[in-house]
Amino acid sequence: MPSFVDWSDPTDLATGGTGNLPATNELPVDMYHKTYKAFPATTPLLSVMTRLGEDPAHNYRIDWQEEKEIPTTVNVATTESSATTTVYVAANAKTLVKDTLLFNPRTWDLRKVSSTPTTDTTVSVAVSQGGTTSAAWKSGDVLHVLPPAVAENDDDTYRAVSVADENVYNYVHLIRMNYCLTRLMDKMKTHFGGAGTKRDSLKAQKYREFRIKMEKLISFGGRASSGTAPASYYMMGGLVHYLRNGTLYKNFNGLMTESGFRSFLGDYKDQNPDATNVMCFVAGNIMDVIDGWGIGKIRISPMSKKLGLDVNTYKSRGLTVNLIPMPLFTDPVTRGFGFLLDMERIKLRWVDKPMFFPEAKNVGESELIYDLYRAVMSLMLANESRHAMFVNALV
Repeated sequence: MPSFVDWSDPTDLATGGTGNLPATNELPVDMYHKTYKAFPATTPLLSVMTRLGEDPAHNYRIDWQEEKEIPTTVNVATTESSATTTVYVAANAKTLVKDTLLFNPRTWDLRKVSSTPTTDTTVSVAVSQGGTTSAAWKSGDVLHVLPPAVAENDDDTYRAVSVADENVYNYVHLIRMNYCLTRLMDKMKTHFGGAGTKRDSLKAQKYREFRIKMEKLISFGGRASSGTAPASYYMMGGLVHYLRNGTLYKNFNGLMTESGFRSFLGDYKDQNPDATNVMCFVAGNIMDVIDGWGIGKIRISPMSKKLGLDVNTYKSRGLTVNLIPMPLFTDPVTRGFGFLLDMERIKLRWVDKPMFFPEAKNVGESELIYDLYRAVMSLMLANESRHAMFVNALV
């Protein structure tokens, strides 16, 4: 392109139109005096937890203790060919003290523990106890643990067993998110207002991003630490980190039926018989599935002009489940996700609550303006067994 304008060689036009007659920027830009914002997602986890359960944090690591219970059932690990005096269980054999009775509801028989186990998987037993005739036990059989049957003159045998509390922890997560513009740009007037309006627009844009990414951190964050002080680096574990290998994790394998959902809630109720009210944060797709279960079960007046059902509460076995849609769960995988949470046992812990810092760097010295959103947060999820997670609940 020449560095001069050749006035003697104008552009010839047979017909002038909008695309060739005016010079660049000659036509005024026709702009509406409002910026229309897209709001693709909301943050129900962050909003609900901020309102119902939050506490300050005082350290870079949040610790809590969970009291564990001695199990009252164990699972058979190895199938027998016939009733034998050695039983292999999946775990917790050491809690089966001498003379403990084991009842198998599949075979209707009792066996008695001969001696307190020294490993967590092998149990020596006497068969055909309590007037029953023992049959072979199968892998997966659930054995109910009954109290020991003790002899009248047993004054010297002690059957002590207890379980230790468990220490659980999470790290705090430092969040810093900023935007940048030049001081000259900040002084420019736009079609939407005077100087500073573009900066205000960037501030609102960044705040939405800030909240959405904190919401995703609560759901998907992983717990880790690295680095050496003062360059220590911490990451907060989220719901997936604590629940994906939990005792109430459920994979619906691509199809969640109403009976399957009720069975999932039943498993939760069996493990937490005192629970009466929980919140279930689910993908919008799952809300549609649950709505669909009720459409054919309601009576609509012949004169009604409304069709459909919007369910926000589901009841089962004395458990009230409040359904909260998760608008961020829309991709092919997370649209099958759901978290069942006891809100009395989950809290956000803040070292620093979300704050906005204008002119966060080189105030008055730099030609660049950095505005900053900052927070330091952690998640305390107490008693993993009071919460549940399911995946693959698709249709």
